[in-house]
Amino acid sequence: MRKKKKLWSSIRLLHPKNLEKEVDAYGYHFSWKAHALLLLFTLAGIGAVGFLFQLSPVLFVVLAAAVACAVPILILDMYKRMYEQKRFADVAAYMEQMLYSFQKTGKVISAWKECLESFSEGQMRQTLERAIRHLEAGKPETEQGVLRESFDMIEAQYGCQKLHIVHELLAGMEDYGGEAENSILLLLEDIANWKKRGYRLQAEKKKSHTDNMISIICSVVLCAVALYVLDQMKHMFAAESSLVVFQIPVIQVSSTVFLMILLYVFVKSVRNLTDDWLTEDAIWEQGYLVKSYDMIRNYDEKKERRKSLICAAPVAVLLCILLLLGKSGWSLVLVIPLVFLMLQHRVGYHIAKKDVTNAMYLSLPQWLMEMALLLQNNNVQVSLMKSMEDAPELLKKELGALMERLKENPGKLQAYTSFCSSFDLPEVSSCMKMLHAVCENGTGNVRVQMQHLLERVNEMQSRADDIANEGIAFRMKLIFSYPVVAATAKLLIDLTVGMIVMLQFLGGMGGH
Repeated sequence: MRKKKKLWSSIRLLHPKNLEKEVDAYGYHFSWKAHALLLLFTLAGIGAVGFLFQLSPVLFVVLAAAVACAVPILILDMYKRMYEQKRFADVAAYMEQMLYSFQKTGKVISAWKECLESFSEGQMRQTLERAIRHLEAGKPETEQGVLRESFDMIEAQYGCQKLHIVHELLAGMEDYGGEAENSILLLLEDIANWKKRGYRLQAEKKKSHTDNMISIICSVVLCAVALYVLDQMKHMFAAESSLVVFQIPVIQVSSTVFLMILLYVFVKSVRNLTDDWLTEDAIWEQGYLVKSYDMIRNYDEKKERRKSLICAAPVAVLLCILLLLGKSGWSLVLVIPLVFLMLQHRVGYHIAKKDVTNAMYLSLPQWLMEMALLLQNNNVQVSLMKSMEDAPELLKKELGALMERLKENPGKLQAYTSFCSSFDLPEVSSCMKMLHAVCENGTGNVRVQMQHLLERVNEMQSRADDIANEGIAFRMKLIFSYPVVAATAKLLIDLTVGMIVMLQFLGGMGGH
């Protein structure tokens, strides 16, 4: 259903009026002149490529139509990319300004009004004005209260988890008071690192996009040169021939398909630059992670080994029969599947554990930062309970188990160090020991403990960035490989046809 909606939304863009509306929705003015010029230059470029591959009129029209359909998508993506970049910059500027202003005034409404002055006309200013009006009206619509409803207006518009953490801190300070300076300094440092990571990731995406363009251009040049070389090889033979390799139907169709694939790769690469900057891409599906987590926690080696042996039994029987019949060659083919089936429980367990461990690494730094903020005004157990509300599903399971252990043994160190103990997360053990120390010593020594905790959080955040970037880099490398694979397939087809043509020439010469 989602794919159908995406397809329909792409088709709608073919109508210039619909494209104009979509561009206007991103806050930019649609230029008909720029649209016409871009379409003209694009068609001229594809005309040059079609001439290079000497496509027939019919196939060239098909290729030109595909390019014409892609142009509106690329135009919209260009505006969307600017829109997402501005949203990211606005949210970062808003969070920093709000924290600085709140530090001075101690009131959300005063901080909002001061923050409003730093934004010109646009989405952020309009959203802030709505939130201020709602707060000043003082009429709550839900049990959350008017302040959190006002915060929700901003969060709903931008959907950024970092924004929610800032608002929770401000709401807590507004409701209960307390010393805000340490918490604000913690968040300002975290936001600065978050901005750096965001811009660094986008720079890496642009570099990958450039690599993809180089891959596409090299693939086009390589395949075109190969065709011209094949076409000139006919002059090596004494027999005269009017045959043109480019005009062979298989060559014509394969060239068109090849160029269509490259067009798809180009569009896909461009679209990777337009992702929402404020939301982190999910590397794994949540359902898969929860299922894998439950499997790891309840893993029974003997039971899983029996399942694997049962699955491998038919292959083992077939292997024995082949050996008895003297078919040793065929039996060797079954050895690898047999070994895999016998060890599949171990393979599945290690893959699941690696994925869940990496997912934990991505989730834990943000949760620990929230814990550091909550501990400024709460004890450890209250902070743990509050942190569960917004924690990822995997951490909620671990936090639930932690709370149960603390009910039974409140002051026991093992209750804390057992947190995420099934996974290879040495930094977490250090952080939990610090939480235990804070719990035992009270909140008097929180400043020193939080400094150590934040050092661990920064270490984990660096590791989390590496994991996330590895996933993004892998996807981008896959895109880079598409033109290479397409060019390889195209060259195989062309060389096969070229060999057939050469054999025909040689046969013709032998006949003479």
